[in-house]
Amino acid sequence: MTQRAKASDVRCRQLDELFSSFAEQSNWSGNILILEEGNAFYQNSIGMANLETAEKLSLDSVFELASVSKAFTAMGIMILQEQGKLDYTDKVDKFFPDFPYANITVENLLVHTSGLPDYMELFSQYWDKTKISTNQDIIDQLIKHRPDVLFSPGERYEYSNTGYALLASIIERVADTRFADFLQQQIFQPLDMQHTRVYNRRHSPELIQQYAYGYVSAEQSIAFVLPDESSLHDFVIYLDGIQGDGAVSSTLDDLRKWDRALYTEKLVKKETLERAFSAVQLVDNSMSDYGFGWRLREDQVTGKVVHHGGSWPGYRSWLRRYVQKDKTIIYLTNVEQEREWTEKALEAIENIVFERPYIIP
Repeated sequence: MTQRAKASDVRCRQLDELFSSFAEQSNWSGNILILEEGNAFYQNSIGMANLETAEKLSLDSVFELASVSKAFTAMGIMILQEQGKLDYTDKVDKFFPDFPYANITVENLLVHTSGLPDYMELFSQYWDKTKISTNQDIIDQLIKHRPDVLFSPGERYEYSNTGYALLASIIERVADTRFADFLQQQIFQPLDMQHTRVYNRRHSPELIQQYAYGYVSAEQSIAFVLPDESSLHDFVIYLDGIQGDGAVSSTLDDLRKWDRALYTEKLVKKETLERAFSAVQLVDNSMSDYGFGWRLREDQVTGKVVHHGGSWPGYRSWLRRYVQKDKTIIYLTNVEQEREWTEKALEAIENIVFERPYIIP
């Protein structure tokens, strides 16, 4: 056995131990795929897809990606920009009559420098919770209530789900088609991502084979329930029609295809991708480590990391691409975990992949 094969063997054993520990200690339920040069170096599936029917997760289970979806929304904008149908410098009020905020550009939305207020707070305050909202309702609420901006465009970085929902609506206006259909035609079909779609299961329910339902802790109980049954998470119902900041569902293998495509020019040119994976300069000349739908990180050992996490009641997802080393971690879970714990778990996984000391959280 070569040294490389031995190292690989050791890392797989360490990862098995790690995930067994997660399952025993914290009810971890999910799917994991680690790629090295595009090949599956490690994969695992632990836990239940449906507690009611006792269906187990499989490597083909379909998970809600939450904010990992933002990279697809950003790609939709990049495709339209290459087609000459919009420009990153276009003002948002160009696309929406009566939009109450001037001088916010498409690029401000992409890199979270728009200063727009959070739509979830707006809906919590004003929305009729018996109705399921859509992206158009966000635009209508902003026009109706005109909440103050948090800062001037480009002044600073502040993560904004509002911005990405507006990007999905811009795609619909420019392409004259539904956001879900645009992603299907322009991204998912060309990459043969057969099990990936924009899916709002309460707003537009459909039967999806091997769908992984997301679970949260029941109030005053050790049981797990769907967030729909928890009063703390009522927003999952009335915000269910919103797309662009989340709402893409996918599988490990489809995300592998997505990862590989981002090393090629299958969807957009190399220069377009380079811009998407580049930090942004703010008004005060400081840099923000967020590209177009991706967080950015530099590390001496791992090299450049292009990554994004997603969190929605019942789900936590992460896609980490170590682009200079050609390694990728695809992490999908469907039982509620604390964000801090998830970050420690990912740190342990990353340390094993790069043969560094690690701590089991």
